[in-house]
Amino acid sequence: MSDTYYNFFDKEKYNKVKANLSGYRLDNFIREVEKRKGDNKGLIFPFARGLRFSASLIYAIRDCLTASNLEVNWGQLIDEDGMYCSPECDIIIHKKGHYAKWNGTDQGHHIMDFRFIEQKNALAVISCKSYLTKSAIEVEYCKNMLTLVNKVWLFAECIGPESKDIIKNEATSIGYENFWYLYTWNKNTGVSEDNIDGWYTFIEAVKLLRELG
Repeated sequence: MSDTYYNFFDKEKYNKVKANLSGYRLDNFIREVEKRKGDNKGLIFPFARGLRFSASLIYAIRDCLTASNLEVNWGQLIDEDGMYCSPECDIIIHKKGHYAKWNGTDQGHHIMDFRFIEQKNALAVISCKSYLTKSAIEVEYCKNMLTLVNKVWLFAECIGPESKDIIKNEATSIGYENFWYLYTWNKNTGVSEDNIDGWYTFIEAVKLLRELG
């Protein structure tokens, strides 16, 4: 794919999301600190890094949906009776509105903004992973979510350079409709490679959802 075929701002989104994340994985000092067993000084915990990844994707998706009737949030799906909730969803793309929200304020001065979205209004759910291997793909999560929403996607910050087809085939066989990653990273050599073409296909998939809203 040629970069010139795509909107410049789509590439800018990619650069911004990757820049927010990759330094904490590729930086030599941080890598050395994380090798020290039992010493968490200077360590940015995986939960916080994972949350930042999903948040960065949410911001990028919001830019794609500004002129639509769709929203994107972190939260859970709730059934038609308002009784049962799905597992936590890193990202939910849904029709505007929510059943309830925790801690979110209209003024925007909040620590978190967790939404409960009615199942019927959800169009897609994205599961986000930091460093993804085949064995780390969540099988039961996908199966559970597919009982509530038709589109379950998988997005990794990075994967091993030899894992592209392995992970894609496994994810597809489990039921994930799409799989993307930002870049590959070789743990032994520290070499990384951008996946800008994959990012473009992700943006296009998000834009196609606008037709369903």
